[in-house]
Amino acid sequence: MSHMISACRRCGTCCVKGGPALHEADLVLLRDKVLGKEDLYTLRIGEPVHDQIRDQVVLLEAECIKIRSVERGTGCRFYSAAFGSSSFGRCAIHPAKPDECLALKCWDTADLAATSAQPRIGRFDLLAPDSALGELIRIHEERCSVPALLELLRSNHANVSEELRQAAAFDAALRSLIPKRTGAAPDVLPFLLGRPLDQVVRGLRRWLDLEHR
Repeated sequence: MSHMISACRRCGTCCVKGGPALHEADLVLLRDKVLGKEDLYTLRIGEPVHDQIRDQVVLLEAECIKIRSVERGTGCRFYSAAFGSSSFGRCAIHPAKPDECLALKCWDTADLAATSAQPRIGRFDLLAPDSALGELIRIHEERCSVPALLELLRSNHANVSEELRQAAAFDAALRSLIPKRTGAAPDVLPFLLGRPLDQVVRGLRRWLDLEHR
């Protein structure tokens, strides 16, 4: 009979699956500069995501801010795998980790389910809505909204490819413009505008493939 897990073994399996979503309780981590906007990315309303609790892919009904993954990888950017003689990995912010990390127990998901049900933060919890960056975010949502992209992909409109090209071109142009006009670092663009539009569209196409099975 296999041994039942009852405590964290620091195996890193949870961490290498990606960073947590942030909730209102995590705002203190941004206030205290444990996390910066460059550590975050935004999943926008309408994007398909894997719901860990229900173990299914769902479309987001509200914005979701997550900790970014390592470059060209899927693991949380604050996690370092085991090295040398150590069999344990290491979290760079372990003493002040987000609520979902505190709640995550692979042997019992009850605490994670309760934490996941708490209000998540969005971009305007960290930015003034009437700021220059706030206005640019609103313009981006008007021109590149995910629900509108999904409806476009579902349609038989003759100009689907051209409309997608125009939306992607606008997204790319805005990503180039923001650092020049506002002084914002390029590293904060995933937080400000979410994932590049080509990545979003690929995710929507996969969602539609699942929907039609």
